[in-house]
Amino acid sequence: MKQNAHYLLIVDDNKGICALLHELFSEEGYVVETASSGEEGLRKVRAGRPALILLDIKMPGMNGIETLEEIGKLAPEVPVVLMTAYTELDTVLKEKKKNPKQYYIAKPFELEDISHLVRGILLKKEEKKNAL
Repeated sequence: MKQNAHYLLIVDDNKGICALLHELFSEEGYVVETASSGEEGLRKVRAGRPALILLDIKMPGMNGIETLEEIGKLAPEVPVVLMTAYTELDTVLKEKKKNPKQYYIAKPFELEDISHLVRGILLKKEEKKNAL
């Protein structure tokens, strides 16, 4: 499945965070989709490969770590930014050791910080692709 370099997927059960990030990244020129659960996020990954996924850790049902494991099976090439509270940082760091294509940002975050992180990841990804 072809990947759209400007397609971002936001998976978070907090509708306010989804709306805020959707607005931010849409204004920056990205095609943005949101999912309110891990299961919905996986359906969207199957339907079209995002360039990057922003994934909340704490969600009801399938949590972020379980969703991350499934994303790794479906789309191992897609970088994932785990959005987490400071109290979950140990879990995130353990997951990062398993896969260097994972990043994290602590909640609450500044919009400028998450925007800069996403741009940096996608730029690095594009540079690697062009180097091949």
